[in-house]
Amino acid sequence: MVETELLNWTLQQLLVLLVVMTRVGPLIFLMPVFGSRAVPVQVKILVTLTIAFILAPVVDVSVDAMPTSTLGYGIFVLSEVAFAGILALFARFIFAAVQLAGQYVSISMGMGMAAAMDPQFGTQTSLVGVFWNLIATLIFLSLDGHHIFLRVMSESFAWVRPGSLHLTEATFEGILQGVTHMFVLGVKVMAPAGAALFFSHVAMGILAKTVPQIPVMIVAMPMNIGLGFIFIGLSLSYFLPLMASNFDMLNRSLVRLAMGMGG
Repeated sequence: MVETELLNWTLQQLLVLLVVMTRVGPLIFLMPVFGSRAVPVQVKILVTLTIAFILAPVVDVSVDAMPTSTLGYGIFVLSEVAFAGILALFARFIFAAVQLAGQYVSISMGMGMAAAMDPQFGTQTSLVGVFWNLIATLIFLSLDGHHIFLRVMSESFAWVRPGSLHLTEATFEGILQGVTHMFVLGVKVMAPAGAALFFSHVAMGILAKTVPQIPVMIVAMPMNIGLGFIFIGLSLSYFLPLMASNFDMLNRSLVRLAMGMGG
């Protein structure tokens, strides 16, 4: 016969595991790279269970604060999903900026009709956007960017007690700053190729007015595509330190954002 104390201990640990999974699960499913549709759901569930089993014995979680009613538990789960969603959304701004820059460059090159499925966002995007997004993902993983989420995930239990999410004015200001930075980063990423293509369009316009006999539409399209690919390749040396500095900024910003939601 199972001892009562052992049974209570087991139920206590299961409740702690449930609390930890309520926060870990949404973060795994929503975070960049691992939360993309290209990763199977079974893998995400397995990673969630593994991380929850690792964190459950070491994090300071009190199951006494868990609500006992159905409505209270629903609010508890929604607050944890909101916490994970805000952190994941802030991190996805960087990848969205890369996608936005690639979309603009593709349209300027005349490749707006050539779209591909982006595994990160699960939507159709430009070929240049897919290429830059893959490079950004490789940089993110090579710099151990996924460790940022694992560290914030483990330390967030000390900053924000489960179910005690506080959304302040500073939180919304941080999200707005992230949106602003997304557009600024997009301009920085597309600046070399975008500037070259802009001057190419201006030159073709002047040429069309001065020498109308030249079929500008036939000449401009392959020239813009070739010019775009040349400057995309040349900008890779500039792309690496730019993304590295932004991922380093993401490390500091996520910590401040998570601590700010702890009240």
